[in-house]
Amino acid sequence: METNYSISRPELLTVTQGSRSWQGADQLWYADEWQQKAGCGPTTASVMTSYLAQTRKACSPLYPPGSWAQKDVLALMEEMWKFITPGKHGVNTTHLFVKGLTAFAAAKGVTLPLRELDIPRLRLARPTVDQCTAFLRSALGADQPVAWLNLHSGEVEGLDDWHWVTIIALEERRDGTELCTLLDSGKEYAVDFRLWFQTTKLGGGLVAPGVGV
Repeated sequence: METNYSISRPELLTVTQGSRSWQGADQLWYADEWQQKAGCGPTTASVMTSYLAQTRKACSPLYPPGSWAQKDVLALMEEMWKFITPGKHGVNTTHLFVKGLTAFAAAKGVTLPLRELDIPRLRLARPTVDQCTAFLRSALGADQPVAWLNLHSGEVEGLDDWHWVTIIALEERRDGTELCTLLDSGKEYAVDFRLWFQTTKLGGGLVAPGVGV
């Protein structure tokens, strides 16, 4: 039996500029070279908060324009950068992501509870893959996109190392594949989360809004 979980309105994540369109945001929109290289964290946070702002009245101050015009999303990304500012090693922990996004929300007058699930480098310290997928199910089932930090891609192809992406759907297949639909660099694609979990050498983590937000 295959089971699917997804945010309810993925169409809200289509960014447009004239005749062009993207799925989610792209860190290459930043003007500065360092921002383009290291801006995946604030970009992912911008995708998450803009979706929450459009689907929850209490979260609307996070992104008052409520627009998916590219210029408006970029303005949000630039503002988010001030709170989630990559250092020498980027935004390489869930703690840094949560701290910055919480501060951004507070500056907007919004209390934004966030849940984080670290997946450490040390395998014995990691949660189980079932605990990770349970985290994804609870968030997506509550119509919440999930920020995923991947420090090492393992055997998964097409997933950048040391990188944040946005998970918008999960498909659990009979063969054990946990297929996550991701938004990254303005594109949508899918990867096997279970394969990643089994083969990543450095781990990463997951961040989602508090249940009920």
